[in-house]
Amino acid sequence: MGKTIVFLNKLNEYWLERIEKLKKEYPDSTFITYKDTENLRSLIPQANGIVIGDISNEEVENANNLEIIFGPWAGIDFLKKGILKKRGIILANTHGNSKAVAEHAVSLSLALLGRIVEYHNDLERGLWHGFIKGSPKEDLWVSLMGKNCGILGLGNIGSQLAKILKNGFNCHIIGFKKHFTKEKYEFVDEIIFDLLELIQKADIIFNVLPLTKETINLLNWEIISQMKNKFLISVGRALIIDEYALYRALKEGILAGAAIDVWYNYPKTKDEVALPSVYPIHTFKNVVISPHVGGFTVEGQTSMIDETIENIKSYLTVGAPLSKVDLDLEY
Repeated sequence: MGKTIVFLNKLNEYWLERIEKLKKEYPDSTFITYKDTENLRSLIPQANGIVIGDISNEEVENANNLEIIFGPWAGIDFLKKGILKKRGIILANTHGNSKAVAEHAVSLSLALLGRIVEYHNDLERGLWHGFIKGSPKEDLWVSLMGKNCGILGLGNIGSQLAKILKNGFNCHIIGFKKHFTKEKYEFVDEIIFDLLELIQKADIIFNVLPLTKETINLLNWEIISQMKNKFLISVGRALIIDEYALYRALKEGILAGAAIDVWYNYPKTKDEVALPSVYPIHTFKNVVISPHVGGFTVEGQTSMIDETIENIKSYLTVGAPLSKVDLDLEY
């Protein structure tokens, strides 16, 4: 018996190409996109599977035939996992953009430690640094080479990040896990289960954690206030880092600097102009900001689409996706 799959997400030409191939490969199933109907959301109640873009928890509750939700990315923290557990709905995700996100994290760290944005902005105004100004000590930038790098989260992104930092920059990699494990991670020199111990050892802290009930506000003022002269790079979810604590640590000169790709405030529409935080985090010269584009590369987007399609094919063939979220762990 065929299934009905509704695509609520934005679709580019590659998406549409892959969906057309699905239709030919699984002729007994129905695949519905915005090209097939003017009122796509009205078809949610009859769908067996939904590829999500924008969907509310109420819509999920009212989708009586729903068996599986496909997320074309890794983090799906806006859906209430209790609803899914109660209904027995599978939540599938992908990790196709993990290499791109890890690369972006390294790019942010290089820009921050290398003071690239600061130097650029000053030179645009004719202000010079370094040898031209008599080599003042305060003009020095910081090398990533050989630094102690703490990575919060050793999933797909964290593992890729460790590989780049170890092979490319000979960094000492310290991984953080909230729960004890004997698992060995390639390119990771040591695993630490105490967050404050990691902070004491690390020169640079990379946040690549998923947002769960255990990680929300993990980096609060009590923790961030201990990050004296440390660099903080975040490509995980924003709410892992307390917004005011981040601002205060920058304002009071506790952090050596921060580079952030994930935020607390997003535009409601594509044309809206919106600052990423209620605090003027973007005004500090030792801050690099990025508009949540860690995985926004051709390769990253293509891989996410391919993995989503493979999840759909696996569901249609054997009743389960290749990759799914543990609803208890929330990742």
